[in-house]
Amino acid sequence: MTYTDAQLRSYLAGSAEAALAQQIEADLENDPILEQRLLALEGLIPVVQHGFADQPAPEHLKELEEKIFEKSVSEEVPATPFYRQWGARAATLVAGLVIGAGLMNWADDAPDWRREVASYQALYVKDTIASLNRSEAELKQELAIASAAVGQQLNLSDLTDLQGLKLLRTQILGHEGAPLIQIVFADPNGAPIAFCILKDTGASDTAMHSDNLKGMAAADWTGNGYRYLVIGGDNQNRIDTVAQQIHSRVL
Repeated sequence: MTYTDAQLRSYLAGSAEAALAQQIEADLENDPILEQRLLALEGLIPVVQHGFADQPAPEHLKELEEKIFEKSVSEEVPATPFYRQWGARAATLVAGLVIGAGLMNWADDAPDWRREVASYQALYVKDTIASLNRSEAELKQELAIASAAVGQQLNLSDLTDLQGLKLLRTQILGHEGAPLIQIVFADPNGAPIAFCILKDTGASDTAMHSDNLKGMAAADWTGNGYRYLVIGGDNQNRIDTVAQQIHSRVL
């Protein structure tokens, strides 16, 4: 089941209706992306990332679990059984991630900017972008502003006819003081896909590389002082094809 951020926040606050809380608890058993969304909404992902900057020793793991549990249960929220379950789950999730593949998404060797973009993208659901409806003039204006910010010309024609993707929005973000452009698309099923550009004049050119970040299909490359990333969904073939099309047009 797909949940909105508002529903998940109500669950974390202990104010969700019992039926919704029970459904979330049930889905958490088999949905690592849902776990990551809850961790991100509660602000625990930075704690985990910092705690595992180095290979964790057993005593470090125990210390981190206690820190996360203390953060999870210290909030002034109603003591519902469901929230208590999440607090305990958040505290023990780290141990499971060390053993399983989930931590690989947090502690892989990807550059920091890709991990941060992936964490942000993992929060997107269909409802996040469903109301976005820019006119062609608005899309061109957003691209012009983004082009000026990042110092690279972005044309609307280069971002159309991409495997059925619909261009929805362009916004300017940032990473460590450098401009980062996020261009948001919807795939044919309405699911969010993002194309991101990070200005990095010191980056060496690299060939396109397929990857899986935070459980999402991704492809990235660098060229002419920029880092590029296409990410979203689980269709790696679509992401690779879109990345190849953008690569041939943007560069």
